[in-house]
Amino acid sequence: MQPLTELTGITRERFERDVLPAYEPVVLRGVVSDWPLVAHGRAGLEPCLRYLMDFDVGQPVDALLARPSPARAFGYAPGLAGFGFARERRPYAALFEQLWRYSHFPEPPALAAQSALVTQVLPGLETVNPLPLLDAAIAPRLWVGNRATVPAHFDDSHNIACVAAGERRFTLLPPQCAPLLYLGPPDHAPTPAPMSVVPDLHRADLAQYPLLREGLAQARVAELAPGDAIYIPPLWFHQVEALAPHLNVLMNYWWRPEAAPGRADDLHLAALKLAMLALRHLPDGEREGWRALFAHYVFGARGQALAHMPDVQRHLFGETDAAQEAALREQLAALLKR
Repeated sequence: MQPLTELTGITRERFERDVLPAYEPVVLRGVVSDWPLVAHGRAGLEPCLRYLMDFDVGQPVDALLARPSPARAFGYAPGLAGFGFARERRPYAALFEQLWRYSHFPEPPALAAQSALVTQVLPGLETVNPLPLLDAAIAPRLWVGNRATVPAHFDDSHNIACVAAGERRFTLLPPQCAPLLYLGPPDHAPTPAPMSVVPDLHRADLAQYPLLREGLAQARVAELAPGDAIYIPPLWFHQVEALAPHLNVLMNYWWRPEAAPGRADDLHLAALKLAMLALRHLPDGEREGWRALFAHYVFGARGQALAHMPDVQRHLFGETDAAQEAALREQLAALLKR
């Protein structure tokens, strides 16, 4: 494993100029160290939870509960027969009281309130704890819990995750490591995106998962303290461990650029699943043919490779506007309804 690149004193200009185009994960040390939430997090469990409750409007949030196993993972159950945790919707007041009670246990269950949209459940928290690297319109999500692990998975969005309380360890691997991570099926996963069936990369039985050895050699690891953040590019696998025994708080920001004015860039995972549905049953030779066509139509065919076509006649090879893309979506939806 290798350490992650670290930057201090990052500005929005430098982030957009140097970090985003590089398609590499980066630790952003101290970027939110002036947050009031960080100050309350450093003060301890009770001051931090009281501070959060000042913004609470009583909306229920997703709560996960897992047994106190060595991995404490919110992942698959053995044999992929469901998931190894219970999920329910509960208000923060009940969750915070449960976290406080669990803080008195030597080895409590893993408990976490996951991915709550701050503007809906704790409105105003995002205003007094701003992230200067992004537009204010990008709404953060809050993750609050005790010690637990989210197994290796990927998101199809850009991600900045900011630690406000406790400590977190991030283990990242490039998308090319997918064949080495023992991924579960994309349509049966604890998260919207595929996840590894390995509960914890650092505790994995390499006799059972021998390909992991090659993957871990390419892994990059960093531990973040309150005030630190990490930028994770789309499709990079990441395992996230909340390390503090009683309280860990993280606020993260997911975003994608607009593909065309008026249309969100939101088809990636749908395209992956549709391609699997359409192509995986074909004979090997035909599958290789489609691989070549995907390489040209999807991942190639740009620049000089399109010089034989006038710009205005490139259609899907060229720039499309929201109306053209809406029409194409309607055509595809009609095909899927047959």
